[in-house]
Formats: sequence, C-alpha cells, structure tokens
Amino acid sequence: MSFDITTHNFSTSAQEGFTFALKLPTGADSGAKLTVLGELSPTVKTYSRKKFAEYQQRQVMLKRKGKEDEQISLDEAEEMAVENALVRLVGWEGISEEGKEIKFTKEKAREVLTAHSWIRDSIISESQDVLNFQPKTLKI
Repeated sequence: MSFDITTHNFSTSAQEGFTFALKLPTGADSGAKLTVLGELSPTVKTYSRKKFAEYQQRQVMLKRKGKEDEQISLDEAEEMAVENALVRLVGWEGISEEGKEIKFTKEKAREVLTAHSWIRDSIISESQDVLNFQPKTLKI
C-alpha cells in the first residue's frame, strides 16, 4: 500500500470546515455550535503568511530607524488574537443576545470574540486539531 496524497489531503478537508459544540469554561455545553476552518486550510495559511510578512516588514522598518525589536501593546496583542480566531470562524448557531438569536456575520463575530477570550481560545484549539479535519475518504 502506498501513501496517496489525494486521499490524505488535510488542507482540502480543513477548508471544508468543522462544526463543534462550544463548551463553557466550566466544561458544560453552551448550546452553541461553531464552524471553523482548520489551521491547514488555504484561507488560514494565507492569513498566517500575510501576518508573518507584515511582522517582517515591521522589523525591517525598525532596523532602518536604528531601533531594536519593538514590543507590541496589550491592545495590539488582543486585536491579533481576535483576528486570528475571526479568520477561522465561518459560522455559528445557537448564539443569542438578550434571548434573541444572533445571525452570524463577521462584524458580530468580531464583537463576540473581542468580549469573550475563552471563545477565541476554543476556536483556535479546535482549528489546530488536525484530527477534526480528516479527509472523508480516509478510514482510520
């Protein structure tokens, strides 16, 4: 038997997304389901490459100005964490505000992810778990 790169294409399945039940920090089921892209998806990889290029550009500019590596602010770190989760989140169900179901939009997702860091953490964790994105043709 040989390794078939088509059958074992985790990048393709990562782009198809994975839906998981959101757990509260206590471990209890929240009643919400989130759909995320996997870390190996082309969308997430493109985002990561873009951020890395921006970081490198920033370092080049600092060196030209004769400065050392500049630390980012807490606000910048928070915004980066929100963006990192936001690029992975592609849908939800069962999320409400004051008893009313919230339709998924990137704008509303940004608001929720800014306010709830534990949801960001769940999104990143599920996105990084390659086993969540097993190709459908792969039998384990």
